[in-house]
Amino acid sequence: MDQGRRESLVTTHRSWHSSSVCRRKNLGCARRGKSNHRGVRKEADRTARFHVNRRRTYGMIRLRRLRLRSLTATRTFGADIPFSVGLNIIQAPNTSGKSTCLQAVIYALGLERSLGPQLTIPLPYAMRERVHATEDEPYETVLQSFVELEVENDRNEIITLHRDVVGGKSTKLIQVTFGASLSSEAARVRQRDFYVLDGGAASQEDGFHFFLAAYLGWDLPVVPRYDGTECPLYLEAIFPMLFVEQKRGWSTIQGPFPTYLRIQDVARRVMEFLLNLDIAQFRRQRSELRNQIADFSNRWTAERSRLTDAATRIGRIRGLPTQPTTEFAQKPEIDLQLFHEREWVQLSELIAEVQAEVAELEAAQLETIDNIAPKIEARIALLREQIDMDTAILETVRSEYASETQDSQALNARVKALKIDLRRNQDAQKLQRLGSELGKAAAEHVCPTCRQEVSNELLPTVEVVGMALDENVLFVKSQLELYKTALAASNERLLEIVGRYRGIQRNLQDKQQELRSLRQELTRPEKSPSRAKIENLVRRQSFLNQLHSIDELTISLLDELREIAAGWAKATASLRQLPDDNLTSNDLQKVDELTRKICEQLTSYGFRSFQPSEIALSTDNFRPLVRERKGTEMVEKEINFEVSASDGIRLKWAYLISTIELQRTHSTNHPGLVIFDEPGQQEIDSVSLFTFLKRAAQSTRSGGQIIVSTSEPLPLVQHEMKDRAHIVDFPGFILQPQPNPVPEGFNDLIE
Repeated sequence: MDQGRRESLVTTHRSWHSSSVCRRKNLGCARRGKSNHRGVRKEADRTARFHVNRRRTYGMIRLRRLRLRSLTATRTFGADIPFSVGLNIIQAPNTSGKSTCLQAVIYALGLERSLGPQLTIPLPYAMRERVHATEDEPYETVLQSFVELEVENDRNEIITLHRDVVGGKSTKLIQVTFGASLSSEAARVRQRDFYVLDGGAASQEDGFHFFLAAYLGWDLPVVPRYDGTECPLYLEAIFPMLFVEQKRGWSTIQGPFPTYLRIQDVARRVMEFLLNLDIAQFRRQRSELRNQIADFSNRWTAERSRLTDAATRIGRIRGLPTQPTTEFAQKPEIDLQLFHEREWVQLSELIAEVQAEVAELEAAQLETIDNIAPKIEARIALLREQIDMDTAILETVRSEYASETQDSQALNARVKALKIDLRRNQDAQKLQRLGSELGKAAAEHVCPTCRQEVSNELLPTVEVVGMALDENVLFVKSQLELYKTALAASNERLLEIVGRYRGIQRNLQDKQQELRSLRQELTRPEKSPSRAKIENLVRRQSFLNQLHSIDELTISLLDELREIAAGWAKATASLRQLPDDNLTSNDLQKVDELTRKICEQLTSYGFRSFQPSEIALSTDNFRPLVRERKGTEMVEKEINFEVSASDGIRLKWAYLISTIELQRTHSTNHPGLVIFDEPGQQEIDSVSLFTFLKRAAQSTRSGGQIIVSTSEPLPLVQHEMKDRAHIVDFPGFILQPQPNPVPEGFNDLIE
């Protein structure tokens, strides 16, 4: 293909992909909006409107055809499996390759890590190492193999996925052909490559799972991880609810979900997404608002520190809260004060005072030294007296700072000791609640080692009633709060002392400079003009410039703090308007309907470990529970270890079938696809198995797709299912020699 044409095709595919992303975003808007139209609409403010549309959501995927190829030096082994809407049954003897077909679906979608964190290829040796057509034939070495899968979404967009297994391109590469190239053998002219199993596969434009989520129309929620970060709800976490693998998949009712993703409450997150529960959207909004509030608080702390640092260099600041508030957002006012001439003065007042001094000095006429010599001498005497007084005050303030520093250190040490004491008492309290009796022996005059009675002759004669552990914990907590308050007050006093010290030091330095200038004046010729006023004017102007600089910085930071406080107030108000973190009435309807369907199926499947009516779903993680009455109370307990192995299989059938059935009557994100690998586990009876298969066929009659592999005899399957299912049977190994010619370039691989 020439370069120009290839670039044109890539542009076309990127445009298609971008439109899918746009559709996905619009769907998210539609789900949150009040209109039922499916067109593009402007997204409303998510923090102010909480109505959730009840319409059906996108997310359907349908498998159309699967192709497996395993090439040896002489032949091409493979299989082509067509799928239809409804129930599809792959029937073949044991160890013939049924699991290979189903795992190939997961492999083609790049979702093998939903089965486990290993990066190994989840396909058997027939696709990786050696293959033969029958047990009697010798093995042939596999030189190259690949998997192809043709799928369709609910917008009738068909794509074909190609992924090499061995002998080809990297297994991290998935090639997408836009069109039905397997079912119609159309020319593969529109293609695009994506990567998987690497960073960015779920978040970057060239990542396959990012593309697949857009193709499905899924707006994946952002969920928290155990390390405090956030990530998308990865497809690998969702698909264990859609694909039941034979070896591990039947061990739990939900999942098993991959733990290596480190997603908090992964079962709850997945079920909330698949069922499209309102609480998930509210929780997402709540998380986003809390992140915004935390960001505003962090920005406030940083800007406040800048303003406080600037203020403490010359004085102190009053009226600036430690955290943003609504009152500050509405009326931002602070009081910046400087210690000037032995008293605290507001910055605005001091600026006005210094401006008046500067204006007076600028208007004054220069005089000769002989005319103002008496005034200079009087001023020198006054300055000496003030300098001596300021020096004494400065020393007093320095001593006060040292004393307050010692008090602050003592309070800090006391706070640390109280924290340790509180932790130890709480640990002892916990042990006591658990039934521990250690530590009581001494109070009962019994040796804790040999348990002999201990005389109290050496103990004080004054009876003292000690506090109980609970009382001690409360007492230590109150002491801790008291000392924390005292420590905060001590730190405030330290800042106030520093402000006074710097103000006195600044005044002292100004007076010392003026004194030196006046002394120099008296040594100059009597008829020369006095320069003292000019030097004083320069000093006052410099001080005024410094005050203006602080004032401008204060105004600038105050504007930023006001904006931060306004954003914080808006996010906080929106957070308060959100509903409680409980299931909404619509959510409860979905959960009740899901529970009803599960109980209904358990009855028909022959579930006997409990009465099906005793089965309920947890409102926390939606895991099945059993409700039993003990006396006058109804007790709920986990069901995993309470049921027989075969009933556990029946419960998993009912759970997954009910989730796909729920989309008939409620808006969900379920893609309408469930795959069961050998559902007849634990030697379950055929009656229950075929009851399950008939229910699966009924569940997908109006849409959806369920794929099942089984080794039940073909005549029995055909007799029981009749025309309810699309049956694909294999009498032997599924991978058989193909009449197709060797692919182009394969001979080069052999050589």
